[in-house]
Amino acid sequence: MMMVNRSETCATRRLSQCTGFGFYNDPDDSPDLTELDFYARKAVIEEVADWCDENETKKPTVIPDNRWTPILYRYEIVKTSGKRSRDWGDLVFTDLTISRFLIVMLFPEACGCGNYSHHDYDSLTKYQADRFMSLLTYLHHDWDWGNKPKWVRATYTTPERKFKLNPDFLTKLDSPSSTNKPFMLEKIDNVMAQGSYNKKRTDNASVADKVVGTKETKPHVSSQWKHRNPRQCGFCETISPDKDLQKCSKCKLVFYCGEEW
Repeated sequence: MMMVNRSETCATRRLSQCTGFGFYNDPDDSPDLTELDFYARKAVIEEVADWCDENETKKPTVIPDNRWTPILYRYEIVKTSGKRSRDWGDLVFTDLTISRFLIVMLFPEACGCGNYSHHDYDSLTKYQADRFMSLLTYLHHDWDWGNKPKWVRATYTTPERKFKLNPDFLTKLDSPSSTNKPFMLEKIDNVMAQGSYNKKRTDNASVADKVVGTKETKPHVSSQWKHRNPRQCGFCETISPDKDLQKCSKCKLVFYCGEEW
């Protein structure tokens, strides 16, 4: 994955880095996505961009300057937390204040077998929104990160809809009720402590307890959404479906083939 150097002063290199993140190249330039996944995300990003252009000068504004910026196209809450298919999110947009967020999940067409848990996309989408809001809440309260998160809205689309969004999703932004879901606080703490963020975590037990939650908060879905994702060695990048990699004892975020790494 290409990284952007924030201290880069070379305009040529910075432009090259930025365009490498975009969806205006060929699908071959995004090896982590299938061709269908690539064009599905591109369709949603272009639809949101068109809405922003059409509403840029309209008053009153829905969000500052009516501008949504895509920041994630496939994500897990923290490294190695996406153990199963249901744990992975898709597109995330944010406004200019980085306090309001939109999540767009991209699902396959319903199988039509009669088992509702195979395509309970409402529960899976709400699950992602709750987890992301929990992450934002925890980072803001315990790590004094960014602006206080106002809300996270989420929706999903499918090939049957030609990956189009409901128009109300971008124009009617009522504040949803707040719900927090569980994820790994230790891993998030490690990421923040080892990164370039220069603040220390505050001891806010009440917020941490609210975020941790219980196993019962996960959505009831079929086995196809519970498949475990294979792990990848952080050194040689070999994918091991047998889960025989060893976790780094220091950061607890990366897996390796052997102790020598």
